[in-house]
Amino acid sequence: MNMFAGLSVHEIVQTYSDTLIRIAVQQTKNMSEAEDIVQEVYMKLMRQKKPFDSEAHLKAWLIKVTFNKCKDYFKSSRVKKTVPITEEMTFFSKEEQIVLPEIFELDPNERLIVYLHYYEGYTTAEIANLIDMKVNTVGSKLRRVRMKLKVILEEGS
Repeated sequence: MNMFAGLSVHEIVQTYSDTLIRIAVQQTKNMSEAEDIVQEVYMKLMRQKKPFDSEAHLKAWLIKVTFNKCKDYFKSSRVKKTVPITEEMTFFSKEEQIVLPEIFELDPNERLIVYLHYYEGYTTAEIANLIDMKVNTVGSKLRRVRMKLKVILEEGS
């Protein structure tokens, strides 16, 4: 396998940009910062020396680096006022846009767990590995989030 699991940089950007932007927007609540973070992730990828075993390994690496860059963003002094979600964010489906305000009410770890589980199809064990959290913690957070979102969505109906 070559450096990027058989994919060109262009193919990686085409394949994973929407996923990474979704994660970054959900974490930062700021489209401009999300785009900057994803750009930083791709720059880090270009400096990556160790080859990826598979496309799944590459995807997991991209997600983990994006999440870590989001955490770094909150530690930095560049945290700005959030920019509202708009129609230009075409990478979110109409259904996703309806529940985004509720998703944004969750804490950043809960948002990431929901995204990785429901949108990317990761298991609780895979999520735990990606974000360095215990499997049981991920499972209990996922259950709590489901209950929280159910209450929020029922109140809104």
